[in-house]
Amino acid sequence: MALYALIAEPDPARAAGLLSLIQGEGLEGVVVRDGAEAQEVVRQRSAPTLLVTDLALPRVDGFALLTWLRERDDAAGTHVVVVTAFDELRVRAWQLKDALGIHSLLSRRASVDLMRDTMRRVIAGQRAPPPPPPESSAELEQQRLARIETLKLVDEGPPEAELQALVTEVAQAFGVPVALLSLVLGERQWFKAHVGLPPSLAQDRGTPRDWAFCHHVVQGREPLVVPDATRHPVFRDNPLVRDGIVGSYAGAPLLTSSGEVLGSLCVIDTRPLMLGAEDLSALRELAGRVAGDLEQKARVRQAAQGRRDTGRAPLEPALTEASALALLRDAVQALDVAVLLVAPGRRPFACNSALAELLGLPAERIPALSFEAFCQHVAGLTADPALALRQLDLASESSRGFHLTVALERPRPRRLRWVARPFPVPGGIAQLLTLSDLGSAAPARDERERLLRVDALTGLDTRRSGEERLLREIGRCRRDGVPFTLLLVDLVGLGTLNATRGFDAGDAALRDVARRVERFGAPSGFAVRWEGGTLLVALPGVDASGAEGLRQQLRADPGAPEVVTAAIGVEGEEDPQGTLARARAALARAKAERKPAHPG
Repeated sequence: MALYALIAEPDPARAAGLLSLIQGEGLEGVVVRDGAEAQEVVRQRSAPTLLVTDLALPRVDGFALLTWLRERDDAAGTHVVVVTAFDELRVRAWQLKDALGIHSLLSRRASVDLMRDTMRRVIAGQRAPPPPPPESSAELEQQRLARIETLKLVDEGPPEAELQALVTEVAQAFGVPVALLSLVLGERQWFKAHVGLPPSLAQDRGTPRDWAFCHHVVQGREPLVVPDATRHPVFRDNPLVRDGIVGSYAGAPLLTSSGEVLGSLCVIDTRPLMLGAEDLSALRELAGRVAGDLEQKARVRQAAQGRRDTGRAPLEPALTEASALALLRDAVQALDVAVLLVAPGRRPFACNSALAELLGLPAERIPALSFEAFCQHVAGLTADPALALRQLDLASESSRGFHLTVALERPRPRRLRWVARPFPVPGGIAQLLTLSDLGSAAPARDERERLLRVDALTGLDTRRSGEERLLREIGRCRRDGVPFTLLLVDLVGLGTLNATRGFDAGDAALRDVARRVERFGAPSGFAVRWEGGTLLVALPGVDASGAEGLRQQLRADPGAPEVVTAAIGVEGEEDPQGTLARARAALARAKAERKPAHPG
């Protein structure tokens, strides 16, 4: 057992606080943002002296992480502190404390002093007392329900077209069949907007509150992710899980400006959900934006009703939209900071030379782009365009400000602070986007995250990020009814090449193979450095005959390093891990068949 503390916490600010407490007790602290990353650290370093973990972790939840840890021979002495916002998860964990080896359970609302005292006791080998019963505040619940009533969010009419479009876009962005905008009422949850639900739930537009995963989001006031509900000790007996409607869940709270949680914005799949911590953060930001929009629309309705009640006609605007934007354009172009003026309807209207220079785009071209095309250009300058595009898209028209940090790789490494400031103009809501250059030195966490996702030698995805993409793509292809093939490619004699000609020669050969297989994955697939000299190519939409053609191309390339290949198609509802196991076995057989029967 190694002398370090492992902190599994998706929220960077809370992770930093826990790390400070750990370091104050003289232990080295290692921070990870999901359960799968925690497993990888344990595999590399062996079990820690202390594990501090949430129960709602992306990719592998806290219950599954603890179960896996207790199966390791080197983890018998690992002390475990659970810190979570979700009362019912905490109660269930305490019931399983002996099997999971939990020494203490704390609420996220616990004071710093209580957390510090608990860490000291657990490190010393003492078990903490049972957790206090879940907090109950009827007054806060009444305030929350009153806020929903004041905003007039529940109605008998059909879902609003704008909100329906929103949840549809969310489902597509996260690669899931179901997305909901759910309000949690007294005894039930009600779907203000929804996509992908079975007809019975869509007709009812809700479920009993006891069934609602969103209830836990409201209670905990935090995002909740359940990567595999069918195996989760709290959710596996939920009627929605038993009926196959919910196999996995991720939801973020609709938090108002005055602090009430109206419900949640959530995504649901029938299969395990491999969203990472960045995805959960993006969902949280989007939920905050939606809550702000709901409040803003309520204020507009109330103002209009007030004018009708008093018999006063609305005042005519002093400016038209065009004249207001023209005045703002002159001001924007005079600024030294990089600024983009976005007109109502998400239409880039004007920018200044500082923005054009920062992004490498001619200033006159930017107003001709759509907002989506502008975001795509910025995302294309990052190391992970798909993730960056999803985050940037959150900075759309909103009643609340939005800000995030974007790490650019091109034309040179730098970090940008992207801030969206919405404001009213005649005709709608405009936006002022400012991009501030934070410098070229990426923070340690960003650099570490990049190294975990991009293999430094080949430039391909690492196994960690590749697994996330692979599971999502398999699920998408199943839903769309298209084939999916895995191609494993192993560089022959890499160890011998390293030993006889040096590691530079081995690295060059592996990079050569990586460039070749990367072309096979384009445009819809992708390549991953799986392990050592083995690369994996994900081929969505490619069947067995197409994969065989690619294998022939690899073998027929004259002068290229020799490789051994194996291709496996995804079969029916097979677990993706089972598909990977079959692919590895096929590659092992191919390597064995290649070896000469009589060496020498």
